[in-house]
Amino acid sequence: MANMHLSELLDINSIRVIQDGFTKMTGMAAVLSDENGVPVIEISNGRRFCQELTRSTATGTARCENCDRVGARQTMRSGKAEVYTCHAGLCDFSAPIIVDGQFMGVFAGGQVLMEEPDEEKFRATAKELGIDPDAYVEAVHEIPILPKEKIEDAAEFLCAVANILSTMAYNSYMTLRKSRELENISRMKLEFLSTINFNIHKPLQEMLFLANSINRMELLDAVAEKLRKLEKMNQTVINTLADAMAYSDMTRTDSDIVETEYNLLKMCEGLQLTYMGRLMERPIDFVIKIDDDVPTDLFGDVTRIRQIMVNLLNNAVQYTKEGTISLHISQKKTTYGLVLYFEIRDTGIGMREDQVRDIQEMFDSVHDSQVIDEDVLAFGLGMTSQLVNAVYGNVTVQSTLGEGSVFTVSIPQMAAEE
Repeated sequence: MANMHLSELLDINSIRVIQDGFTKMTGMAAVLSDENGVPVIEISNGRRFCQELTRSTATGTARCENCDRVGARQTMRSGKAEVYTCHAGLCDFSAPIIVDGQFMGVFAGGQVLMEEPDEEKFRATAKELGIDPDAYVEAVHEIPILPKEKIEDAAEFLCAVANILSTMAYNSYMTLRKSRELENISRMKLEFLSTINFNIHKPLQEMLFLANSINRMELLDAVAEKLRKLEKMNQTVINTLADAMAYSDMTRTDSDIVETEYNLLKMCEGLQLTYMGRLMERPIDFVIKIDDDVPTDLFGDVTRIRQIMVNLLNNAVQYTKEGTISLHISQKKTTYGLVLYFEIRDTGIGMREDQVRDIQEMFDSVHDSQVIDEDVLAFGLGMTSQLVNAVYGNVTVQSTLGEGSVFTVSIPQMAAEE
């Protein structure tokens, strides 16, 4: 609460309507001020005596703000509306805005008189404030004189309004606090996952590399089979960690699509270096082909597009022992721009028809939260559906068991302006 301001907790436009309505009904002035007596919104029906003369000097302004604070605290102590005479001699009343037990501001009204003004007293006040006494007296005669009962009734009504505003401000405060708590929890989860990823990912990769190295040796069939299972389980854990990090990033409050200008060739060069390095000791060719009519400079969410490619290429690398893995990029012009097609083809182990069907069903559905099929998880595709959906794309899968798989991703893009 210490860093909260009243303007953050209340709809100022709505308060202005209430404030204006109060002044029209009563003929009095009204203003919502913060805990320091500074108006949150412009005063309604403010008197020339107060706004143009008394508050024209630093001393007058300080005294007015102090009166607002004192009046509010009187109301806090008594628990009811308090009518009092301000330092300049006018009749005012105020009610506090309390949020979670803390004084946040005051809803004040008044700037009226109960009786004919004593001109000599007002002249004396004018001299103290450094204001022209004649102008001060002239202005005070513009102020309406109202019976005490009407002023007290208006004060009670204002107090009721202040109670409502306190409730509204408290509800807003609780909503904001809950939102910040959720943000903190989300940040803590992300930090936890990042730590887990950092501490586990590298050992898992080393274990996988070791298993691959041993698997190239001559082993008993039973040992080789157990080693292959170990490799698959290890890769599944690595994929799950990657998906968890991607999901955490997507569900953060600041994870909206970030479209920027990017260079497609540079993105592909990075992928080429990464996967040629990973496949250096394996009998696999890695090929990237970009059609000549595909623009080099594009506009889109390159971070998510790269992550989609990495997810699908990791899947191809995991399940291809020899042959070729290729990425072919083509495009189709549309009225709004173009559609990029990323075709990832491998000569790996392929998939059964039921596996292909399950994966395609996942790609065709929007899943904010789901229990992913074990085969889908094993293929490292748990987050690809959400990533593709986030960039308004589509993905299809074709596969033949023992021959390989083809994943085709289509993503709408814009060519960057030359």
